[in-house]
Amino acid sequence: MSSLVFTGLAAFLLLSLLKRDWAVYLIIILLPAYQIRFQIQGLPFTFLEGMILILAAVQFISIILSLRAATPTGPGAPISRLRNEVRNNKLQLTLIGLFLLAALISIFVSPVERAAAGIFKAYFAEAVLFYFLVRLIINTREKLENVFKSLMFLVLYLSAYGLYQFVTLHNLPFSWWAVDVASRRIVSALNHPNALALLLGPVLAMLIVKRPKNRLHWAAIILGLPAFYLTFSRAGWLALVVTLVMHHIFSGSSLKIKDLRKGLLTILGIITIVLAIPFSRHKLLELAGPDPSKQNRYVLWSAAADMIKKHPLAGVGLMGFHENFKNYPVGPDKVVQNYPHNIVLTFWTETGLLGVLSMLGLLVLFYKKIRLLSRMEKYRNFALAAGAGMAMIVLHSLVDVPYFKNDLSVLFWLVYALPNLTFLSSQT
Repeated sequence: MSSLVFTGLAAFLLLSLLKRDWAVYLIIILLPAYQIRFQIQGLPFTFLEGMILILAAVQFISIILSLRAATPTGPGAPISRLRNEVRNNKLQLTLIGLFLLAALISIFVSPVERAAAGIFKAYFAEAVLFYFLVRLIINTREKLENVFKSLMFLVLYLSAYGLYQFVTLHNLPFSWWAVDVASRRIVSALNHPNALALLLGPVLAMLIVKRPKNRLHWAAIILGLPAFYLTFSRAGWLALVVTLVMHHIFSGSSLKIKDLRKGLLTILGIITIVLAIPFSRHKLLELAGPDPSKQNRYVLWSAAADMIKKHPLAGVGLMGFHENFKNYPVGPDKVVQNYPHNIVLTFWTETGLLGVLSMLGLLVLFYKKIRLLSRMEKYRNFALAAGAGMAMIVLHSLVDVPYFKNDLSVLFWLVYALPNLTFLSSQT
């Protein structure tokens, strides 16, 4: 481990000991830190993983100490609270357990068990661990507001650097350069335009739906939208439009014909504006022809469907799609992709039928909770914002991979935690 990484993790440990909620905020702000990698006794880790594990260790020790110091019985005792939590969230905890079990089994199904174990560690075990940390630590409305402020800071620095990159080409990989700006795509502090779009999209959806109330909030949206646009992720654009229109239609107490009409007019208006801009019109009209990106998706989906047909129950294991896809014809990009770029196909191939069914069950429970919280005026904006963030993730995942990546898996479980925070759950 380099001295710089060690110093950073030591500083984070100190922060976790002093202010655990601030440690959560820093993890959110530093989601792209998964790109900083190191090893401990030959085991690979990222800086993002290191922060999550350190905070988990501090929180675990705190729980043990509180259990030893507290009265063992009574309604306010830690053990009593834990029992109530399990009793009140039995179905959700069962589904999370099945989701992790499916991923664990998929390690042994995978043709590359070592790589699969690394995927399980980072995308499943640690991401779910962060979900529980958020639920334990973010226990007041003020702390929840600070979670959204952290998301604003994340959008601000990624967007500001991305816009600077678009103008100067600073640290922009040569493959994304172009004299024609309609073909230039920014990556900001990440390694691919789609990676930036997948991270910015859900956060922007949440910030827009929550409605700006201060300069920081406005700045994040004002800088975030053009940066998101300049990723030229057509799937991201469309997912954000559909998410915001769906919010407009379904955010009322009841669904009315006039809401559907307004939603349709909003879609037509946005499409008109986007098509009026030459850059985006050029990118969208490519879809009508023999677009390489579209053809790549067809190849991936066909290969995934064939793998599922051959292995309908267990799938092909974590990283199994990548290994098996080597035996199929590649698309126009001539790249052996890691995943089939569709949420159902990806989870089915990677984690089997149990994985995809448990994920669908978790999403159903999530939106049931959103519906309950949205009826409460006090927490309505939080609930609708979380619902929009998850909708953005799901819609974008129809043609991309917004979970199987270090930062994106943590973001997924952060969004999933928001309507399940203990102080919110006690209100429903």
